[in-house]
Amino acid sequence: MASKSRKVGPLAPESGTQPGTQGIMGKTLDWVREEPNGRLIFRRRFPESLRPFLAKPGQLELKVPLGSKTYVTPEAFRLYEDAKRRFQREVKAAKAAKDLRDKASAGEADRLTPEQISYLAELFKRDWHEYDDTSLRTKGEDWAEEAKRGWDELLSEFQDWQATGNVEAMESRWGKSADALLAGEGLLLDPNDQDGRSRLLWALNAAALEYSSDAEARLAGMPVRVPARPERPANPRGKSRTVSALLDAYRAAKWDGWSASSRKAIAPVLRLLKDTIGDESAASVDRRTAREVFELVKRLPVNLGKLKDLKDLPVPAAVEEGERRGLPTIGANTVNKAYMVQIAAVFNWAVEEEWAPKNPFSGLSVADPVDDRDRREPFTSEQLIKLFTATPWDKPSPHRDARPGRYWAPLIALYSGMRLGEIAGLRLMDIEPIDGVPAFHVRPHKGRGLKNKESRRDLPIHSELIGLGFLDFVESKRGTAKPEDLIFPDAPANIRGQAGAKLGERFSKHLTVHGIVGIKLGMHSFRHNFEDRLKAAGLHGRPEGQALGGRKIYGSEANYGGAFAMAHLREALEKVVYPGLDLSHLKPR
Repeated sequence: MASKSRKVGPLAPESGTQPGTQGIMGKTLDWVREEPNGRLIFRRRFPESLRPFLAKPGQLELKVPLGSKTYVTPEAFRLYEDAKRRFQREVKAAKAAKDLRDKASAGEADRLTPEQISYLAELFKRDWHEYDDTSLRTKGEDWAEEAKRGWDELLSEFQDWQATGNVEAMESRWGKSADALLAGEGLLLDPNDQDGRSRLLWALNAAALEYSSDAEARLAGMPVRVPARPERPANPRGKSRTVSALLDAYRAAKWDGWSASSRKAIAPVLRLLKDTIGDESAASVDRRTAREVFELVKRLPVNLGKLKDLKDLPVPAAVEEGERRGLPTIGANTVNKAYMVQIAAVFNWAVEEEWAPKNPFSGLSVADPVDDRDRREPFTSEQLIKLFTATPWDKPSPHRDARPGRYWAPLIALYSGMRLGEIAGLRLMDIEPIDGVPAFHVRPHKGRGLKNKESRRDLPIHSELIGLGFLDFVESKRGTAKPEDLIFPDAPANIRGQAGAKLGERFSKHLTVHGIVGIKLGMHSFRHNFEDRLKAAGLHGRPEGQALGGRKIYGSEANYGGAFAMAHLREALEKVVYPGLDLSHLKPR
């Protein structure tokens, strides 16, 4: 029976308490939510691509009540850990089922290697250990006596099959076990590979014989440990598993979900890895190799992909040529965010997909002498006042303005924190109320991708924008435009597919004309202003603030803009104010 949790104060020490659980509020754990009644529940969404292959096809998420309120009890923590393991098991099984479907559709099949067969036999033997160990603990001595008699009867049969090579008998006894092991590893055995099938059955029979001595000892009451899960072979399918093959698989898996700018950003990273460690086994890349790649990244010339004499050279050769010429190298921010973060993401995916046992690039970065705040400044209060009293903000906007994005995009950015690409991609259909609250629906579509999954969200429209006539402007377009038409046709994408890029360039020139200068001042500076006002309102880093800014909420996999009632988000957003900025001259008369 689970112990009761206390609503006030830390948990008292209890027998069996897991380290670090005392006093922890449940909702601070990954994937744990506190329901309105205070009860804690584990909720983690399954990857959309795997849902058709789950044991319950179409299941959206795994939900496990933890049996406590607000704070984590030892029993709740145990349930939490069990839920995490269960999620991983179900995801792995779904991945294997998907692999089988894909292989069957493509007419592909696997031929078992000796390493694979040995691995499957060790898995089989471990399953015996787990089953008998659990059964002995839960069913007691009566079960042990019955199991012992069963082993005595079967053991001689297993020995006879092994001595005579009776594959038919092995198939009858171990065939279903073989099929389950193969399916669990996503292996589709070539139906013509009868030799591979026979060798697998022979290995399973041998594993049962090897296990028999452990079974006898356990059933006699002697302590026998369940062995650790065997390591999967570095080359589990007998195919090339090089870093180059990994990069091709990573690109294929992620490509459709990347924006045009993300596709452009990943290209030099893939080139670097292929040119340096492309021929190595992905599973064999260790920390030493990772550090060698890291040191090379720090020596990369600026604009490597654009310099005519360097762009076609292998990256190591291009680095040497750049050093010979004395070319400047990329800065710390580019090393960390343009390369090492991307490389780490590739190998995180490799671990998830079982291409590699661990990520050797984890944590590799250089100390950056330039603070993030110094890379791009927000506008000062004086600059905001100067900006929004100069043309075109010296009077209310006419509804039939030929360049509405020039007028509205900066104001929307100021009062929503939206990125320029998100604003430029707004369609008429993206401005609709939710539960009676006027809202922006930030969604990817054919003409505009989003930076990441957190960017997809619903945002209330600030009352200041409504007061300036934004909704009236939107309504004026509905009679003549289609729902899928862009609200701001003067904010087209550039040749690289970046929505609103030209509008951003024009805005930067506008700042220069009016003498508004600072470190990288531009449209994105409004996002910094918005974050500053969230801090002033006590919302920065809080779930509501993260949802408004389209940032990840710690411990949650929700659709971040949709995790809160719109009225609640509106209440939070209305706390974003700019002291000293008076826009009353822009309100329609």
